[in-house]
Amino acid sequence: MVRQLLRKLARQGDIFQVVKDLFYTAANMDELARIIKELASATPNGEVVAREFRDATGLGRKRAIQIIECFDRLGYTRRVRDAHVLRPDAQWHSQVKKG
Repeated sequence: MVRQLLRKLARQGDIFQVVKDLFYTAANMDELARIIKELASATPNGEVVAREFRDATGLGRKRAIQIIECFDRLGYTRRVRDAHVLRPDAQWHSQVKKG
């Protein structure tokens, strides 16, 4: 029942499903997207590697990779070799419901 509820909330845009049993609030994803953008802006070629993202977030390596790959699936970043780059036309905006 909990999984069904979480998936329903994800479809509604209230939360994001990173992997099967890992969901993050829109506010958390907004902050993670901000960190990715900041890291990409600090490099000449706009790349973010998992190690830097892990260090910036304080997450473990496995979790950091799962989140970056989630942003790849959502179209905010794309993988290029061992790094991830912001898509040129991508703008992050979660579908947070106000109210």
